[in-house]
Amino acid sequence: MDINKVSFGNYSYGAKKGNVEKEEKKEESPKVSIAGEVQDLNSEDVLNAMNIISIQNRARIAQTERKEINPADYLDQGRISDIEAMMGKFEDGVGVVANAIENEFPGFFAEDTKNALAAKIYAEG
Repeated sequence: MDINKVSFGNYSYGAKKGNVEKEEKKEESPKVSIAGEVQDLNSEDVLNAMNIISIQNRARIAQTERKEINPADYLDQGRISDIEAMMGKFEDGVGVVANAIENEFPGFFAEDTKNALAAKIYAEG
C-alpha cells in the first residue's frame, strides 16, 4: 500500500503540504436590526404572563358527583364472584409479603409504602 494514497478528509498523509481546499471569500451583507425599538422588560412581568398562558392552556375536567359503580350493571354474578375470589387471594398474598417486609425492616417503611411494595413484589411473583 502506498502511504501517499492514505488521506484524512482534505489532508493526505504522504503529501508535504496536504490538499487544502481554499475557502471562497463571501461578501458579508450589512446587518440590519429588525426589532426596531427594543424595550426593557421586567422579568417578573414575563413570568407572570407565561403563568397566565399556562393556566389558560391547562386541560380541565369538570368534577361531577361521584357515583358508585355497580358491577352487576356490567358483569354477571358468576364473573363477580370470580373477581372477588381473585382479589381475596391477592390481598392475602400481599398481606403475607407485607408481614415479611415488616419482619425484615421493622418500622422502616410507612404503611402505604410497605403495602405498595408488597403488592408489587406479589404481582411480579
